[in-house]
Amino acid sequence: MGAVLLAWLVLPVLSISGSRAVRRRRCQRVVRASFVFFHDYMRRLGLVDFDPAALREPLPEGPLVLVTNHPTLVDVTAMIAAFGELCVVAKSSWFRNPLVGPLLRCCGHIDSGVRGASDGIALLDEGAARLAEGHRVLLFPEGTRSPAQGMRRFRSGAFHLAMRAGVPVLPVLITADPPGLKKHQPWYAIPNQPIRLRLHQLPLIAAASFATPRELQGEVRKCFDAAWAEHASPRPAPEEQVRVA
Repeated sequence: MGAVLLAWLVLPVLSISGSRAVRRRRCQRVVRASFVFFHDYMRRLGLVDFDPAALREPLPEGPLVLVTNHPTLVDVTAMIAAFGELCVVAKSSWFRNPLVGPLLRCCGHIDSGVRGASDGIALLDEGAARLAEGHRVLLFPEGTRSPAQGMRRFRSGAFHLAMRAGVPVLPVLITADPPGLKKHQPWYAIPNQPIRLRLHQLPLIAAASFATPRELQGEVRKCFDAAWAEHASPRPAPEEQVRVA
């Protein structure tokens, strides 16, 4: 309902004056504020334990490509609430949706194409245009929500885009414990305890350091796999740590 109100009442008013880039950023700021409120609301209700303000490390300056896994239904809202003004690559079906399509267009989000392949020519053109305007572009290289453990095979669109635009790639690992809001899981199937959602900002990777998008993709994948393995490995309890020391 909040998205519908923004799409049909608030954002059209904000899009009346100014250049296209100015209108986009204005709409993005309002949507980010609404997503911060949304996550604060869910945290206070004990549904999803995530505080955007707890992410202390700011994004690097300038345009870049963010890539992340996609374990839950609220990953996009969490990323925008935490990192601010982002242009997100979304499925065509969302743009055709009469309820939220206007919101996506007002904020300058990017249609992934009719197949949702996240690697089409239109995606690269639109993404490069946003980066040239100074925006940061968010993609989910798996193309859909992640499995319960690990990540699916990566698609190449994010890495072609980064090399074409000459911008760095920032991997962000999203963890959700216990798992919830997964693909094919009803949104109302809430775990017995709050979902602890966390964003783990990984090292920035310079696209210019690689000869091909495939090499860049491989390096980003290794970064994710190492971070996921570290997160999944069991850790000793505090009293065990003291005893060992």
